[in-house]
Amino acid sequence: MFKLRILAILLALVTAFCAVAYIVTRKAEEPAPVEEEKIYSYSASEYGAAAPFADDSGKIYLPAGIDGYYYTADLKNNVKFYQYTSAGFLEAAPETKTASVKLSASGQSIPVKVKYISVDGVNTGVGVFTADMDSSVKYYDYAFVHLIKKPEGYGGGYLLLADYTKEDFYKTGKVYNDIFEYDMKASSVSLKLSQNTRLIDSNATYKQSWDMMTDEFAANIGKQKYFLSSRYYTEEEMCRRTDVMTYSGDYRPGIAVKDIIGTWFVADDAGNHYLKADGDGFKAVTAKEGKSAKEIKFDGDYFSDYLRSGNWLLNKSNGEAVNLLTGDRVKFAGADFTAADVFSISPDGSKAVIACCAENNENGVPVQTLVYCEAGNSSAQTYSEPLLFCEESSFIWLDNNSVMSARPADETGSGAASVIYTFNTAA
Repeated sequence: MFKLRILAILLALVTAFCAVAYIVTRKAEEPAPVEEEKIYSYSASEYGAAAPFADDSGKIYLPAGIDGYYYTADLKNNVKFYQYTSAGFLEAAPETKTASVKLSASGQSIPVKVKYISVDGVNTGVGVFTADMDSSVKYYDYAFVHLIKKPEGYGGGYLLLADYTKEDFYKTGKVYNDIFEYDMKASSVSLKLSQNTRLIDSNATYKQSWDMMTDEFAANIGKQKYFLSSRYYTEEEMCRRTDVMTYSGDYRPGIAVKDIIGTWFVADDAGNHYLKADGDGFKAVTAKEGKSAKEIKFDGDYFSDYLRSGNWLLNKSNGEAVNLLTGDRVKFAGADFTAADVFSISPDGSKAVIACCAENNENGVPVQTLVYCEAGNSSAQTYSEPLLFCEESSFIWLDNNSVMSARPADETGSGAASVIYTFNTAA
């Protein structure tokens, strides 16, 4: 079974992660008092008390693509769907159906059984392939597919988005490497985008930056028929330099917006919104044909000095977050955010979680940090402990006051389960 890259710590044997402190006294005749050694305990974790919900069966819940619905999955393609309610996660009432499809990739035929449900006439589903399911498949030891309703600009029907990066199994921000048209009635898939000049990556498969999609991008393009591609850039620049292309069967699809930073893009009535390099910094651009472009300028490097969550961009140096669509600004405080690796903001922009990946303390124990803060509040709730969160998973907001992540399930670090942190609004 696939395991997250969790901190490999045998906490039952771990030495103190806070050094023994000696208090020096001037009274030579009295022995110096010694502060009691502090041993980390998973069961007595301060964060465990603050985020008391932990799925006792080891489930990790991920968004299914329809508001309020989530799924769990493993690498044996055991998939279940749930609805989140005031009573918690309840197994989804809609019947789970299965469709068998074959993906065409790099000359291989990859079989995937897609598990899906229908909610108010809209289908959503996922499927997993691993090499032990069919040893005849070459080059690909893993494929994850997400069944989604086509974005409005694509017309009616469904797409199957395929991701081939196993390390992203528990991520919500997957970058899909192939876009398949899916015929629900015939249970058949096809590639509309031309593959005629598709190059080969260093792993001997088709270039994975050729046609890209994210769930976020699909939800944000409105009536436009776009997809993402880094095909004209190096492998190292994939998702760092990106073109927004027009989805078609043309030999060379047209480029709607060239060389944006990252993958953030929104198309709405105000125009196309994206990030572009600008001298020593970068800028957020709103461009609409026949109108002057609007810009919000930023200093520094997008990838090292900032973190993005949805339409919000956090400046790690000062804790200020800017809404890239509106220009609205909110300030988070109460901690040093310069070491932050993850930023996730609530849907209404009022609360945020900041995560710092593991660093060894002076005793060699890997310690992570989580900061929960509210806009305009000078204080924050900070936790610094081992085993706070799984670094391959995501932070998922269930509402404006509750955020879910995955945490190692016990002190061995060999399993994981979803946990929910709820802000104390009364404080």
